[in-house]
Amino acid sequence: MNERTEEPKATVLTVEDSDNIRRLVAYNLKRAGYEVLEAADGKQAVKVLQKIVPDLIILDVRMPAMDGFQLLELMRRYPKAAAIPVIMMTALSQPENVDRALKLGVIDYLVKPLDPKQLIAKVKEALSSESREGRPFDGPNRRSYRRASIEDIELSPQPGGTGIDIGEGGIAWRSKMEVSKGDVIDIEAPQLFEALDISDSLIRARILSVRPVGLGYNRIGAAFIGLSPATRDAIRRFLAKRMTASAE
Repeated sequence: MNERTEEPKATVLTVEDSDNIRRLVAYNLKRAGYEVLEAADGKQAVKVLQKIVPDLIILDVRMPAMDGFQLLELMRRYPKAAAIPVIMMTALSQPENVDRALKLGVIDYLVKPLDPKQLIAKVKEALSSESREGRPFDGPNRRSYRRASIEDIELSPQPGGTGIDIGEGGIAWRSKMEVSKGDVIDIEAPQLFEALDISDSLIRARILSVRPVGLGYNRIGAAFIGLSPATRDAIRRFLAKRMTASAE
């Protein structure tokens, strides 16, 4: 008789100084089937990393003893630690903080307050071998997020293009712009933001796919980075309205 062997659970280290937030993150991760390690600051995280190499780290920025940025800088000195994917989850939504985190190698940037659904979706994406190879926004990476198409609005002045397909996790559009997988771009499109009722002047996104569609155009897919809670909620309201309208 052949015995079934269960696949080992992925291990996630959550580094957060707030006991309540750290426990909430750990609770949702465990419910989703992950093994969870906890650390209250960067120094505690270093002690954990000296014994165990987790599959993923969820990291806060503002912490006593050693903050998130200091921990990332230290991790970069050691190949095994530097190879661990990191999702930063913090209340800091300023562009300079997002830029600094991206330069230090984080794969995603979530802005508090915690959204359990978004967190687990991002964790699943980060731990997927397919996502590390850059799954397209308009392919298997669609996840369970709601999506809507907007054909009559252009992404002007930046990055240009039309034929927008937007969801909670990202955006896709047609454009002649030259980008590569992994690039981080600024989306500054007042017409789109007005339609979505977004007050932000820009949204950051990481390019996941670039697919030729003819006549020099590419279909470009990108995942949002560091959405503010207000912008995230505005996109959800827009998608909910579109779904309601289509059902009528």
